[in-house]
Amino acid sequence: MRLVVAANISRVKRKSFAGQAVLVLLGLLLMFLASFMAVDVPAGTGHNLLNAGRHSIVTVIEKLPPLWQDKINHLAPTLLQETKPIRHVLYVPQVPVAVFLGYVLGAQTAAISIGLFLLLGLIGPSMGINPLAGGGGFDYYSQPGFGYLLGMIACAYIVGLVTEDRRSSISQVLALVAGVVTVHIIGLVYMISSCLMFSLIEGVKNGPLWLPWVFEEARNLTWFQIAYDSILGFVLIGIGFPFRYLVNMLTAPDLALKSRSDKIVQQHMEELLN
Repeated sequence: MRLVVAANISRVKRKSFAGQAVLVLLGLLLMFLASFMAVDVPAGTGHNLLNAGRHSIVTVIEKLPPLWQDKINHLAPTLLQETKPIRHVLYVPQVPVAVFLGYVLGAQTAAISIGLFLLLGLIGPSMGINPLAGGGGFDYYSQPGFGYLLGMIACAYIVGLVTEDRRSSISQVLALVAGVVTVHIIGLVYMISSCLMFSLIEGVKNGPLWLPWVFEEARNLTWFQIAYDSILGFVLIGIGFPFRYLVNMLTAPDLALKSRSDKIVQQHMEELLN
């Protein structure tokens, strides 16, 4: 009589504490590097990006031979006209890095890593460490961008939660959208609620004074940034897939060995039963 051996042998995925600690430190390092990678980019609004693209095309055309320029000018006479002024902003890619960490490290590890980065930003200046570009310190909670830092913790956790055990493109896009939107909602809510609280403390009559400031900060931190957060986040998710596999091997080193041993045991049992 021939017995059939089940192929699906249950396995317990054991987490490596040392591996997780290394990943937390690597995530902390990535957030530290991202906070100092300020890049001068065109503000992420539709008309401004179109003007920036047109300006880049004109710059390339101006380097072509005069004969080619004449032909292009004949085909598209309005293309070489002077473009409108382009508004530039400083972009810091912390949100895409938070998305990357959530996708690669998983929900809990990524959230812990970014949480430690924020904690280091609060207590670090007292020890001579400044991981935040704005300086940091215990009073950094009053800065307009502090809520966005809190949102990055939630962003990493949500991205890791949505993509946990899921590799489909739909789950990746949903995780990206949910993570980026979460950052900016928490950032805006924190900024507005902080202004309301200080207004109540200092007097309601001072309330209208901060309204233009809130609008300007919301425009600079959300409206001008969210397009770049989405695009770079999508790119980093695509890049992060092989790193995600390496992370799984680092945090569960027995998983691959267990899978290989299962196959060997099954092969030996089948040989004995034949």
